Amino acid sequence: MMIYVLAYPQFEPSVAERIRRFRTENEPARAELVPPHVTLVFGLMNIRPQEFQEHCEAVASRSSQFEVSFASEEITHDPFEKTHKLLLVSSTGSSHLAALHDQLYEGVQRAERKDDIPYRPHMTVATNPDRTIIERLETSSLGDFPLLGTIRALEVVKLEHGGLHHLRTIPFGK
Repeated sequence: MMIYVLAYPQFEPSVAERIRRFRTENEPARAELVPPHVTLVFGLMNIRPQEFQEHCEAVASRSSQFEVSFASEEITHDPFEKTHKLLLVSSTGSSHLAALHDQLYEGVQRAERKDDIPYRPHMTVATNPDRTIIERLETSSLGDFPLLGTIRALEVVKLEHGGLHHLRTIPFGK
């Protein structure tokens, strides 16, 4: 079992629908597993879920909702999943996301943070082992950049037996 913390940007309905369609075509398994999201904490294994959720509540209570925009795209290789990904990189709101990432890793989970990989807030919208397929994707179907959304809460989820299970939605307190 692995625990993740995600942020689900709330988009205007037509934008949300374009992102949903794009992901359904270009990363169908993940699109079915999880809504469009920014990962704040990656796959913690050595924590007590209850204590960690209390830590998430404390972090959320000090935060307020904020705007996020995705203004550019980038292709990256994921060495863990041995796949190539198309990322929408966050511009507005990225400092908020990075601060949440840092705060959520404070405490015992600090040991599981991968400091060799710089944290860059993004949303993955396509995944494929073949880089050329990713390179050929036309993102104009997503609409005009930047894509604007609002982040209002932390989502604590667990990945177990290939399924993603919602543990808790923790709204921002301020």
